[in-house]
Amino acid sequence: MFASLGKALAMIFDPAFFGVIAKAVLLTLVLFVALFLGLQWGLHHLPVLHWPWLNTMLDWIASLALVVLLFIVGAPVAALFGSFFLDDVAKSVERKYYPADAPSPGAPLAASLFVALRFTGLVVVVTLALLPFDVILPGVGSAVTLVADGWLLGREYFELAALRHLARSEADAMRKQHGFAILGGGIVVAVLTYIPFADLIAPLFGAALMTHLFKYYQHRESLA
Repeated sequence: MFASLGKALAMIFDPAFFGVIAKAVLLTLVLFVALFLGLQWGLHHLPVLHWPWLNTMLDWIASLALVVLLFIVGAPVAALFGSFFLDDVAKSVERKYYPADAPSPGAPLAASLFVALRFTGLVVVVTLALLPFDVILPGVGSAVTLVADGWLLGREYFELAALRHLARSEADAMRKQHGFAILGGGIVVAVLTYIPFADLIAPLFGAALMTHLFKYYQHRESLA
């Protein structure tokens, strides 16, 4: 897995990869700006209270709530971006590192959409279920949430990478067989989603990492 991590990091600085990163960053910024403008519009249309200090406090609370919300939904947003650009990322990785391999036709749209929607629903449910633990036991709860997000992120990215070459049942079987390494890679991606600015490239890094892992296991199985 560590070799795959190094290759995925190297791809971020590859010129062929820059266009994909630029598109992902642009969409992320558009999302954040839209949420911010929507919040400001909502605050502007709220009834003006007779106490100026209370109006100011509500503005601060709403802004803080937006930041907390973005932190909570960071993992599912990252996953959705990863599903948008997975084919572009995988093609760049395979073209650079695996030119001798047969080209993939790409993941079926219906299968990719199913995996992305299933993952998003799971992350929302798990995050909300673990939220009380984050409040009651901040350290322990945060660690549990990180592991849960890592498991879900690793699962989704690996399945989406594998679906470019395998049927869904085969992709699921390979993921289960190598679950520990995939979990480790998912945790790395989950950590990046919690770091400002790094979260902009976390989906692309995750897609590149899981493409490398898939190709490693595919080559190993072909030699067995």
